[in-house]
Amino acid sequence: MAPPGTRLFAKLEWYNPTGSIKDRPAWFMFQAAINEGHLKPGMPMIEATSGNTGIGLARLAIVNGYKMSICLPSVATEERKQLLRAYGANLIEVEGGPNDAIAYARQLVDDGEGYMCYQYGNPMNPYAHEVGTSVEIVRDWPLETPPDHLVCCYGTGGTITGNSRGLKAAYPDIKVHSVEPFVADPISGMRSQDDPFQPPVADLSLVDDRYEITKGEAVAAVGRIMTEEGHFVGTSSGAVIEAAQRELSANGGTAVCLLPDAGWKYLSGDPWQ
Repeated sequence: MAPPGTRLFAKLEWYNPTGSIKDRPAWFMFQAAINEGHLKPGMPMIEATSGNTGIGLARLAIVNGYKMSICLPSVATEERKQLLRAYGANLIEVEGGPNDAIAYARQLVDDGEGYMCYQYGNPMNPYAHEVGTSVEIVRDWPLETPPDHLVCCYGTGGTITGNSRGLKAAYPDIKVHSVEPFVADPISGMRSQDDPFQPPVADLSLVDDRYEITKGEAVAAVGRIMTEEGHFVGTSSGAVIEAAQRELSANGGTAVCLLPDAGWKYLSGDPWQ
């Protein structure tokens, strides 16, 4: 799928335990909460999520004996809701979008209902990628010359921030391209820099430019990936590949892309009809 004269590499993150890249920060945040004494035995856990991070935390909660409440937008797909229930989470569906779920969860914490890892402001979120994901990319990079571009979607800010730190340390000349939806045309799990709420963990000074992708363009890219590569990816992954193809077509070189998850959790969504 790389334009002529370029190379495009993608890291397939759906091989993680619950099927997404979010298992990485979930594990780091959970372990830090216990090690630092914030999450004590028997204390209920709370998290606001669009789906994947909540599923990763719910997995850790149930196997370690914690009760978990998940606040997520009611528009989340049924597959994600079912997975959360299967992992024993108490599901609180909040009308509105991710920001409304965050506000609801923070109110529960203020009311003393439990501990929240708060992925949007937890430094372990980007740290998981700085010491994990980016290190794996450097380790497995197959070319003698370094990558020219990192193409990554912007959601909580943890993935793009942590990987930018790690890869810019290894490859000082690499350019970081943020992939974002338009505010009026949201894509699940992604956030725009134009959104009124910007996650505290996001360090956008590391980002060199951004690509805004419509949901329709992301879905069309999912179709191309399925027919050309045989992978069924989520819409955020489609957006990343669309942006990478545009960047390589315009400026050439080699790109490494992060594909957050597969499409299985979105089968009930309308685009696939």
